[in-house]
Amino acid sequence: MLAHPLPQNPRSLSGDALAAALRDSRAVLLSRVADLDDAQWGFPHRTGINPIPWELGHVGWFSEFWVLRGPHRVDGLGLVNAARPPRFLGPDDCYDSARLPHARRWDIERIPREALMDRLQAQLDACIAVLPPGGDAASYMHRLALFHEDMHAEAFAWLRGVLGYAPPPGCALSQVRGSGELALGGGAFLKGWPSDRPGFAFDNELPSQPDQLAPFFIDAAPVTAGQYLAFVQAGGYSDSAFWPGEAAAWRAEVGAKHPGRWREREGGRWEVRWFDRWVDLDPAQPVIHVSAFEAEAYCAWAGRHLPTAAEWEFAAVSAPESFHWGRSVWEWTASPFAPYACFEAGPYKDYSAPWFHDHRELRGGAFATHERMHDARYRNFFQPHRRDVFAGFRTAAVQPPAA
Repeated sequence: MLAHPLPQNPRSLSGDALAAALRDSRAVLLSRVADLDDAQWGFPHRTGINPIPWELGHVGWFSEFWVLRGPHRVDGLGLVNAARPPRFLGPDDCYDSARLPHARRWDIERIPREALMDRLQAQLDACIAVLPPGGDAASYMHRLALFHEDMHAEAFAWLRGVLGYAPPPGCALSQVRGSGELALGGGAFLKGWPSDRPGFAFDNELPSQPDQLAPFFIDAAPVTAGQYLAFVQAGGYSDSAFWPGEAAAWRAEVGAKHPGRWREREGGRWEVRWFDRWVDLDPAQPVIHVSAFEAEAYCAWAGRHLPTAAEWEFAAVSAPESFHWGRSVWEWTASPFAPYACFEAGPYKDYSAPWFHDHRELRGGAFATHERMHDARYRNFFQPHRRDVFAGFRTAAVQPPAA
């Protein structure tokens, strides 16, 4: 549950409130890289992250493309085209992630830093100038741009971790709140964004789906680093019984003996890598930077299972006072990222559809995730081997039948 619930449903922002949110999102985005020097901006190619100048340009391009350049249509190659040409950031071939492969993003000519800031400000002002007074349909593109920008602000935070830069301002990992487990009765459940709920919905949240859950137990909070340390010290990484199939292949490929950002010091003291420094492991913090395979291995060792996305959502919706989530870590689930029945791609058709089936679904929200991104029905997704993102997990178990 969020420590500081927002005063207004962020999915329904409109008018002046939406304008303020767009300005806030831009300020957070820029704050994540403003303190970096030019050398830190110019790091060489790295898998999983983007060049900082390109990513900033892409964020501004995205807002301009969807808010200012419509109407849009899909061409014969499946690419979305805009009726109007770019004014601030372009061309599309340089800043559309669907057009420019990841490796080539280091090759495009970079706009000088100060000039890029000027273009981004002009783009933001122009987008806010055409804000409609309200309404879900009229505000859709501005809300899409807002949440897209929030996602990239978080991406800058994990970029800094990958590169060993200092943490961005205001980013800290708190200790886990709550303990024990919840016993939930299951039953009929409508997962996804309800059709009668107003506001913005991501295409993969639609349409809502009826589900039926058996009674289950689920942790009240994410697994802590101290709990995970017990698994490591018990030899969990060396016991093949906890690492079947794809998980075993991943463990062998990376040579995993413990989480990738952990190290053992003399006397059995453990340290974890926190951005640019090693710090003592805090057993009360959530375990973080683990893959879905590591999460599953821990669950097998503990005699439990990784919750499905439906179990996680049911717990978050039905027990909001007892199920602690948000502003902590993203949480791996056992569910592949897949479309709901009768799925239809939204205007930004590459948001979900290209990633179905080979990505894993995560729920919740991390310390670096803007609070307006936290929603019990929001479906995040990454490939299950990823350790760089701010991901942890909790465990679940099937309730035995009543005697």
